[in-house]
Amino acid sequence: MISRSRLNFAARYAGRHLLISLLIALTSAAVVFGLWYLSLYRQLLQVEHIYLLVLAVDVVCGPLLTLVLASPKKSRRERWLDFSLIGVIQLAALAYGMHSVWVARPVALVFEVDRLVVVTANELQLDALPKAPPGLRQLPWAGVLKAGTRKAASNEEFMRNVERGLAGFSTAMQPDWWTPWSDAGAAMRARAKPLAELIARRPQAAQKLQDAARSTGHAVAGLRYMPLVSSKTLDWVALLDAQMNMVGWAPVDGF
Repeated sequence: MISRSRLNFAARYAGRHLLISLLIALTSAAVVFGLWYLSLYRQLLQVEHIYLLVLAVDVVCGPLLTLVLASPKKSRRERWLDFSLIGVIQLAALAYGMHSVWVARPVALVFEVDRLVVVTANELQLDALPKAPPGLRQLPWAGVLKAGTRKAASNEEFMRNVERGLAGFSTAMQPDWWTPWSDAGAAMRARAKPLAELIARRPQAAQKLQDAARSTGHAVAGLRYMPLVSSKTLDWVALLDAQMNMVGWAPVDGF
């Protein structure tokens, strides 16, 4: 039978532990969702629920272990050893979770033929990064690089690209095929379609598209769209202004 004094003692330490865990978790979430995965990318890459689950387990399990192990009968040295071990376990779990989302963070938004592709760090062909155009040769710590893609210079290069594609590397994932974002404007204008056309083609998603357009501050008539894809999903569209800047997005199939 657990005595009331033992329970009160353990609850006091568990409460402190919970506050510390919450503070660390909030800091971690601010880094992940404020720097690495902005609103669009955490939805597109479906990382939000998974990471929040990891945080919830980490925050709950640490204080629960403290509640079980803390006892006034233990010496100060024994208590600090218990708390240190619990802290190490928690921090190791948190570090693993943060590392997992770090290596899978979005690093590039690439125009490829008729779509915008979100590429993550672990999808990128890193050995080709030094061959990218200047300004696109280093992965960002926060945000994404923006790039276009070029055409094959020869039939031989075209076939090599096909082979890479069969191996799982699309053109967007190959930095040696990138071009500066500013060079992609003409091709994007040729491929982008009026948003009004998509609204007419997908009446079941009309309200969703109109709401997304309204949030951009642009009239529907002034917006164009292009499919926005990632390795996780194909059913999003990017909303583009007259200068081909992405000003909004919506979870609607654009193909």
